[in-house]
Amino acid sequence: MSAPSLLRRRALSLLVAALAVAGPAVAPAPAAAETPPALVVVKTLGVVDDVHVFTGNNHASPARPDAQYLLVGGSAAADYRGYLRFDLSSLPQGVILSAALRIPVVKTPTCRPAAREGIEVRRVAEPWAADYLHWGNTPASVPENAVTALADLPCGTAAGQTEWPVTGIVHDWAAGAENHGFVLQSPNESTDDGVWYLGASENSPAPVLSVTMEVPSTPSTGQVYVTGSHQDGDHLWLASTTPRIYTQVRDPAGGRLTAEFQIDHDPAVPEQGTGLIWSATSNQTSNGGKPIADVPEGLLQDGWRIRFRVRAHNVTAGTTSDWSPWQPATLSSVVPEITGAEMTPAQESGGVTVTTTLTPTFRATASHPFVDPLNVAFEIEHDPAVPDQGAGYHWSGSPLDDSPSGTQTELTVPEGVLHDGWRLRWRVRANGGPFAAQSEWRYFTVDLNQ
Repeated sequence: MSAPSLLRRRALSLLVAALAVAGPAVAPAPAAAETPPALVVVKTLGVVDDVHVFTGNNHASPARPDAQYLLVGGSAAADYRGYLRFDLSSLPQGVILSAALRIPVVKTPTCRPAAREGIEVRRVAEPWAADYLHWGNTPASVPENAVTALADLPCGTAAGQTEWPVTGIVHDWAAGAENHGFVLQSPNESTDDGVWYLGASENSPAPVLSVTMEVPSTPSTGQVYVTGSHQDGDHLWLASTTPRIYTQVRDPAGGRLTAEFQIDHDPAVPEQGTGLIWSATSNQTSNGGKPIADVPEGLLQDGWRIRFRVRAHNVTAGTTSDWSPWQPATLSSVVPEITGAEMTPAQESGGVTVTTTLTPTFRATASHPFVDPLNVAFEIEHDPAVPDQGAGYHWSGSPLDDSPSGTQTELTVPEGVLHDGWRLRWRVRANGGPFAAQSEWRYFTVDLNQ
């Protein structure tokens, strides 16, 4: 059997239950009949820590983790090693097919009599800290599954993105070895084969670990959201009969995803109707997308009690999630009721409301049967009949905290807003989520001489 076939057989035999930095666990492969369809996924992981050390580093002069390059190799003056660590905890459950460490080669060593050995990548076996690493406390590494590459690159040039096939090392982590990252070093540190300049995380492109996996498709949805709605405990109130409904769809296997929505009559009120009212499937989106669907006109009526749910489809894999639980909702056009709107001090003079202060106080009571508390705001505009004094919006204000439904709200206009002789108008606005109302405009004049 060829080497690639043996490698694939070994990769397929490892079903990753979880890949954590501290050492993932491996679960036995389930029976074929229980295995959901899988997709090939490539996960690219950014470097978490990287640093290089050389023989001149000591406890008083540790390595610099913010260096722009990772120096690796050896010269007559010093030996260099580079250390990199990647967090594998974000990898999904699945079968690891291959892994590659990719790092840009900024400059290869100049040509010299010593043999060109390239760079060896090993698995680090002990913890290390990037902010205090020197030659005397470098962690041990293991030779099993070590990989050497780059020996055939030309001398003294930039070689761009290069890679080491590190599938064996990543399999070691999947099998339970602690993940302390990679070390890059000369295969024979007694040989003066030159110093390599590799791109560090401070460079672009930065080092990455690319892991190719077979991942079972398990689509799922997040919470279902409806525009123009107000949540009251486990019940939803809808202010529109043509809402937009949306959710978030995910699948660790990726692929193209859609959301299927359904709206039913509430079985508790059969006199309003029974069964399915509407269903729709969204356009396709990528993993993590937020598919939407708009309920068309003429299907829902004010006062109806309904329920809705959603499920996800992975079109690429042909898999479907379970339906979400039913979400109860009621369609309501009820808006806040505003009563008792008044301004003080105020008096009638010749059919005109006059305030004798530059800081009047507004009061009003806003009530709603199911929205509590309410945001109550007072607005002042210039009187359109006297545009020479100004036009349109002039001031608005509301209390710092929302007002409990059914209680009186009051607010005093601050100094510097009004001027003697101005003609203005004011009103009250109240809203709780999408349920909003406003009073009629009330006209007044500021006259300090009354």
